[in-house]
Amino acid sequence: MEITAATLWTNDVKPMQDFYTETLGFPLVEETNTTFTLQIGTSRLRFELDTTEQPKQYHFAFNVPGDAFRLAKEWLRHRVPLLIEDGKDEIFFENINAHSVYFYDPDENVVELIARHDVNPNKSLDSFSVHNILDIGEMNVTTPDVAGVGAKFAELGVFHRYHQPMNVDFLNFLGAPEDGTHLLLGREARTWLFSPKPAITSPLVLELDVNLRVRLDAEGVLHHEK
Repeated sequence: MEITAATLWTNDVKPMQDFYTETLGFPLVEETNTTFTLQIGTSRLRFELDTTEQPKQYHFAFNVPGDAFRLAKEWLRHRVPLLIEDGKDEIFFENINAHSVYFYDPDENVVELIARHDVNPNKSLDSFSVHNILDIGEMNVTTPDVAGVGAKFAELGVFHRYHQPMNVDFLNFLGAPEDGTHLLLGREARTWLFSPKPAITSPLVLELDVNLRVRLDAEGVLHHEK
């Protein structure tokens, strides 16, 4: 599975656009008065103005080459404050052999750079730039109906990464491990790694593998958009 495109909502477009295009340097694909779209490696990330101003909270990760974590972290450290947990500014996931580092964007979405050492391709880089980010590697899907949304994803061919039943009390990773891309399906009010912010059901639109488009509405109901 690949996240080829994602649309998220923000209450203030300009600070978000300035952060992603100027502070981090992602290429701007298109913009209007109320939207902007970024090129994130092979993926596209679009932010749209939310006129309702309802609370929202997103977590997403960008994949970096498997052998480039140190370079990526150093590049990021010079641009944004890194988030700290238990006195550390990075984490190693032994179960998937991956390193991650976290930061906030202007909306305080929890954003992550992740190097999956066994899955993400190696690039043998001498230096790192925003253009070395591979794609969107993770996107949270927060809903009060974890079981129902998980069943809907399964109907559409998006399964738990180990083909286990959905656990409504924990974070469920959807998508094959070898793809290096996951949807993080979980309940409201759980907190993220490296952040005390609680997960909130927030609308989003995802395009998966180019031909599958789904929408999570503000109530946490998943819709298949043909």
